[in-house]
Amino acid sequence: MNQQPGVSFAPLSGGAPSTAIGAPTPAPIHDIIGPLPFFSGPLWIIGAVFLGVAFVGVLLWWFLGRKKTKAPTPDVTALAALLRLREKVSEGGDHDFGVGVSDVLRKFLGEALGLAAPRQTTEEFLTSLKGSLRFLPAEQEALSVFLQQADYLKYARGEATREQRLALIEAAESFVLSGREKALEPYQAESDQSPNLSIPPTLPQEILSKSSKKEGV
Repeated sequence: MNQQPGVSFAPLSGGAPSTAIGAPTPAPIHDIIGPLPFFSGPLWIIGAVFLGVAFVGVLLWWFLGRKKTKAPTPDVTALAALLRLREKVSEGGDHDFGVGVSDVLRKFLGEALGLAAPRQTTEEFLTSLKGSLRFLPAEQEALSVFLQQADYLKYARGEATREQRLALIEAAESFVLSGREKALEPYQAESDQSPNLSIPPTLPQEILSKSSKKEGV
């Protein structure tokens, strides 16, 4: 066999051809994998989870974003109730008016000053104030007149003119304003300040002596 000059042939051997020394090894080829599923459960579970998260978010927004409203103080509540009575001073019967104006003041004395006025009779309440340094003698006298006149309307089925109703409302308002100061600052016996309490017109004394022994509403 004739060979051309300058060309050499490698000897042939059996099997697969050998790779040249120093050549890079090719990377193995893998099959293409499809997209992995994010969640393989039923769709209704996905929807339930989404709605639950949304509901919790709305609740957090409502609790954190809403304005916090403070409960009204006893004096504010009492003055508002007395204002409603004043606006309808000529309406309703005298018995209902007496119950209403008495309840407002008794509730205020209980909530603001911690007194047992709401559950005591007028006689029991006035007796409990004797010797107390929280009320001046003039204040105790004014309270006595107010409660007895309210009892006269509640229990003796007494009558009151429009002016007498207004006087009772004004007296209750004065008690509330005075009581608010007592609730904010401790009472001192040596105080020389004179009480600013209005005393309503006096009703029949023979009725007052009877009504003061009956129970308050």
